[in-house]
Amino acid sequence: MAHQRHPSSPPAWPRFPPAILAILAVSLALLYTASLLLPHSASPNSTNPRHPPPPPCGGGGADLAAGRWARDPLRPDRSLYDGTCSFHRNAWNCLRNGREGMESINSWAWYPDRCGGEAVPRIDPAAFLGSMRGRRIGFVGDSLNENFLVAFLCALRSADRGARKWKRKGAWRGGYFPKFDVTVAYHRAVLLAKYTWQPAEHSPNQDKDGVKGIYKVDIDAPADDWVNITKFYDVLIFNTGHWWGPDKFPKETPLVFYRGGEPIDPPLGIFDGLKVVLERMISYIEKEVPKKTLKFWRTQSPRHFHGGEWDRNGSCLFSEPLRESEE
Repeated sequence: MAHQRHPSSPPAWPRFPPAILAILAVSLALLYTASLLLPHSASPNSTNPRHPPPPPCGGGGADLAAGRWARDPLRPDRSLYDGTCSFHRNAWNCLRNGREGMESINSWAWYPDRCGGEAVPRIDPAAFLGSMRGRRIGFVGDSLNENFLVAFLCALRSADRGARKWKRKGAWRGGYFPKFDVTVAYHRAVLLAKYTWQPAEHSPNQDKDGVKGIYKVDIDAPADDWVNITKFYDVLIFNTGHWWGPDKFPKETPLVFYRGGEPIDPPLGIFDGLKVVLERMISYIEKEVPKKTLKFWRTQSPRHFHGGEWDRNGSCLFSEPLRESEE
């Protein structure tokens, strides 16, 4: 039975939450919206389609960005899964590795402005899988999509203990839920476009000092990891962002952008290259992905490590949302 809430507004916490919490809440709302948008069999009690009811809290487009974080006193202080989930990679298993503050993390909820003091409800794995029965959900992009996928698979597994790993169609990782015939998988394509390494002797930049080689980016070609799955999934979620910077591609091993097999002249900088790749990939998706497929784009979260990057002893052990001045 649902708990009753008072219509009063929640505490006015800042609008810039920790990136991990934002990714989970926004993505869960996004996927819940997907389950509502996909066709279902008609009910004899269906409302007039000309006047559909308003979407539930968290299901409206503006709900994903217009709102605030606050602690929910009615939310359980434990996650939907534990450290034994087989979909986790050991290094990322916060529960098994004893990450500090998990109870606090699980108490935060997203309160959309539209919802009159109501928080986005916690995902119901069985209801979600039931609404997606017989369908396939695909994530394409970098580790932000992968990180969410791992937690998402573990949450869904609580409704189907027969869930098993799934790595077909070139998927980097994924899961199959036989009780509901649902497949959820991730295809690693950090730039979305195809890119290949060329050592200095084969590089157009070979005369530049210190260049060891280049990464050739074909702006019109999708990465091999997802080029053949455009018609396989019922829902596709794309992202890219964190790899487009000098930390991933320094001046010694830069990205060089190609069109039609030839380097673009004048050369594009990395951010202009990102813009062109996004335009071309969107065009490819519109052409090659069926119109009936639900397509979503996930935005990039801010970096949130202190004392070093993620692979340089950096940490992100926050207990409160970021203040606006910390953006």
